[in-house]
Amino acid sequence: MATNKNASFRYRVLNDCFREGSRKWTIEPLIEHVSEQLAEHFGIDKGISDRQIKEDIHIMRSLPPRGFDAPIVCREGIYFYDDPTFSIDKKSLNTDDVRSLTEAVSLLRQFRGLPHFEEIEAILTKIEGKTLTNDPNETIISFENAPLTRGYDFLPQLYQAIRNEQVLRITYKAFQAPADEVFTMHPYYLKQYRERWYIFGLVAETDAIYNLALDRITRIDGSKSRYKPNRRFNPTDYFNDIVGVTRPNGVPVQDVLLRVSVATVPYLQTRPIHASQNLVELQPTGSLFRYRVVPNYEFTAEILRLGEAVEVIEPIGLREVIAGKAKKLVSVYT
Repeated sequence: MATNKNASFRYRVLNDCFREGSRKWTIEPLIEHVSEQLAEHFGIDKGISDRQIKEDIHIMRSLPPRGFDAPIVCREGIYFYDDPTFSIDKKSLNTDDVRSLTEAVSLLRQFRGLPHFEEIEAILTKIEGKTLTNDPNETIISFENAPLTRGYDFLPQLYQAIRNEQVLRITYKAFQAPADEVFTMHPYYLKQYRERWYIFGLVAETDAIYNLALDRITRIDGSKSRYKPNRRFNPTDYFNDIVGVTRPNGVPVQDVLLRVSVATVPYLQTRPIHASQNLVELQPTGSLFRYRVVPNYEFTAEILRLGEAVEVIEPIGLREVIAGKAKKLVSVYT
């Protein structure tokens, strides 16, 4: 019902009535007054029922978060606030409410640049202005948030293209490419990994699924080509057995066994390299961890990042890859 959609407005109309001491508000005048306000502000001519007014009063009396714990009393059929200073607009939040809102606002502010953030920003400003009393100099939490210096402004456009099923002409400059490339892409999915955003979609020129880093995109234009719905890219399946965003062609899922130093075992237990991580055996000199993954570039980078604390036991092919990189590293420093 339309009146239910305007419940917040009705509560405020009733709030003003109950605060007014010069008029005695019984049910009938309340129904008439609220109905007039709904007609004036929302064009609702049906009015409001006796049942709805009583339900609104019941909700206002209810405890937060459903209601306002409003001190509404009824004496001889007249409704008013037992505390004349009370107002639902002045209802203060307890410490836990403020703490929860503060944490939520801090978290949401990390998503600047995403589509529709302007609307979120307006809501956050209202919350901070009306309910939070944070000292701006008292910072107790910080999120890792380094927006892209290039390509980040393409995020809203790509998001809308996916939602609107729009084909795009993307001009792209890979790190090692001698010149720009232009791809006709049917965009399907956006993903962030290590502070970089990637767009996944079907590239018409090769009839294959590509992922393109937003910071390597130099231009995006629309295309009149007919959009091909996504029937080939399942994000859950694609990312299930890889680290990061790269899935090399022809490389199967493999069992990877790592020997990890004693000091590094707690670190990996609290921050696994991949969801398949399994502690196989605890040893005095180091423990064995097993993974079921496609050993891609990102997985190899994670192993290298841990340095001498990790040794690849199997598969032999991956062990040789890591050993080769280690030898090159040694040659650089010798």
